[in-house]
Amino acid sequence: GMPMPPPPPGGGPPAVQSGPKPRKMLHWKKVPKGMVQGSVWDSTNRTVAASDITEHSEDLVSLFFEDPKVAKAEERKKKAAAKEGAKKAAHVSLLDLKRANNIAITLSRFKASNEEIKKAILTLDTGILDLEQLQMLLQLLPTADEIKMLKAYKGEHEKLGPSERFLHTMARIPKVEARLQGFIFKQEFNSRKDELKSKVTVVASTAKRVIDSTKFKGVLEITLALGNFMNSGHQLGDAAGFSIESVLMLSGIKAGNKKITLMHYLAALVATKEPQLLDFALDLKGCKEAALIPVDGLKVELRQLNKCCDELEETLLDIAIPKKETKDSSSELSSSTSTFLHIMSEFRSQAREELEEVQAKVDLMEERFKSLAKYFGEDPATFSASDFFGNVNTFIEQFERSVKEMRQMQKDGVNIVGSAPTGGTPDSKK
Repeated sequence: GMPMPPPPPGGGPPAVQSGPKPRKMLHWKKVPKGMVQGSVWDSTNRTVAASDITEHSEDLVSLFFEDPKVAKAEERKKKAAAKEGAKKAAHVSLLDLKRANNIAITLSRFKASNEEIKKAILTLDTGILDLEQLQMLLQLLPTADEIKMLKAYKGEHEKLGPSERFLHTMARIPKVEARLQGFIFKQEFNSRKDELKSKVTVVASTAKRVIDSTKFKGVLEITLALGNFMNSGHQLGDAAGFSIESVLMLSGIKAGNKKITLMHYLAALVATKEPQLLDFALDLKGCKEAALIPVDGLKVELRQLNKCCDELEETLLDIAIPKKETKDSSSELSSSTSTFLHIMSEFRSQAREELEEVQAKVDLMEERFKSLAKYFGEDPATFSASDFFGNVNTFIEQFERSVKEMRQMQKDGVNIVGSAPTGGTPDSKK
C-alpha cells in the first residue's frame, strides 16, 4: 500500500467541530520525532499493508465515535432518570442508622427473601434456616417499641427501607419469638441431649469401676499399712482407713537422701510383693475424663432442657387457641399453624420421653455417688465426685511415675525395698 501522507503539524487531523467525535481518545505517550529514525516506527521500512486503514474508517467511526449532539441529549435523559429513581428509592427510615445497618448486614448473609424467611419460620423449614441463622434471627426480632412504631406508620409498605420491611414482616408472625425459640430448641435438642447423656454415662460408669476394682482396693490396703507404720505411736496411727486425698501426701514424704519418697516405696512394695496389682490403673479408666465433668452442671443442663420443653408446651397451647381472625391472609396462616403444631407436638412428646431416660441415668449416677462416698468412708452430703476422681487420677499419675523412677533406680543398683544395710527385716536377707 502507499505510505500515508505525513500528518499535518500539530499532531493529528485538524479538529472538526461538527460530526462524530471519538467516544474516548487514546491518551498515549508519543515517541519524540528525533527518536523515530532507525526505530520500529521508521516509516521508510513499513512491512504491513494493513497499516493503511483508511478503508476501515466507517467501521471505526460507527463503533468508536459518537455524535456530540446525540450524546448530550442521552446524558440529559440519564440524569433525569437517575434523579427520578433517587426520588423513588428514598426509603422511609424509621430505625436509627446503627440498628438498620445491623439488620441489613445480618440479612445479607441470608439467601432468602423476607417472605421466604417468614414462611420458613411458620413451617419449620430447616432447608432455609439452619441453627446459626435461627440464632441470628432471634437477635433481629422487632422490639416492643419498634412494633409500635411500625404500627403507627401509615404509608405504603413498599416505601419502607429494607430493614424496616424485614421487621414489618417479622411483626406480622404471631408469637414469632416463641416460635423461633421452639425451632432453635428443636434443632439443638439432639446434640444437647446426647452430650448430656454421654457425660452422665462416663461419670456413672467410672464410679462403678472404682468401686468394683479389687486391685485398687489391694493398693489402698498396702498404703494403709505403710501409713500406719509411719504414724505408729501417734494418735494418727492405728487408722482403720484414710480419705482418698491423703494418698497424695506420700510423694511429699522423702528419705534422708531426698531422692526416695514414700510413693517410691509404695511402688517398690507393690512390685515386690503384689506385682499383679501394678496395673490397677487399667481398672480405673475414665477418672481423668470424669474429673473434668462438672456434675452440678449436668443437673443444671437437664433442668434447662426440661424448662425448654415446658416453654414449648406453652407456645403450642398459645398457637393452637386461635385468636380472633386477623386481617392477615388467615388461610395461609392456619395451614402453616397446623404444620407447626403437628411437627412440634410430635417433637415435644419424643423429647419428653428421651429426657425421662436421661433423668433415669442421672438418678442412677446420684445413687452411684452415694455408694462411692459410702465405700470410701466419706460423707455423702459433702462428697464431691469431681474432686474424688481428680484425686484418684493424680494418685495414678504419681504412682506410675514412681514405678518408672524406681525401675531406673534399680538399674542404677539402688534397691528401695530391702535397702536397710543390716538384718532385722525379712527383705534384707535377699
